[in-house]
Amino acid sequence: MTAHLSDAERADRFARLKRFFNTRDRLCVALGIQVTDISLGAATTTMTVEEKHLNGADVAQGGAIFTLADLAFGAAANSHGTLALGVNASIAFTKAGANGGTLTAHARETAVSGPLATYVVEVKNDDGETIATFQGTAYRKREHLDLSAWG
Repeated sequence: MTAHLSDAERADRFARLKRFFNTRDRLCVALGIQVTDISLGAATTTMTVEEKHLNGADVAQGGAIFTLADLAFGAAANSHGTLALGVNASIAFTKAGANGGTLTAHARETAVSGPLATYVVEVKNDDGETIATFQGTAYRKREHLDLSAWG
């Protein structure tokens, strides 16, 4: 859908999509997770680890990290202009997320086959260390995203 757009139209679409996710994804709003960048097949999200994100061991709860990665995955999957929904996802945690630190998730499209697309998301801490790796598969529906209200 975005292939026929000019650079300015594509930038406008990505800005609208960013506003859409940062407003409409209510769980991410409540957790303080933000989409900071979107491009074709890629997206970046951030979250500052606060008390509300901690588990019993006083490190970032796995569900909060998963949600950070999942939003990056969803934004990247929807960057093509058609509604894309996750159909499978997994995550591997390799390092704890510290309280007060900022976590950044970078999603990138790795393969497309018909309506299915796969993504890898790396979640890193302030020191650039990978704390989790997420893999997801999205199903692209035929309906286009209506972003007219997000101008």
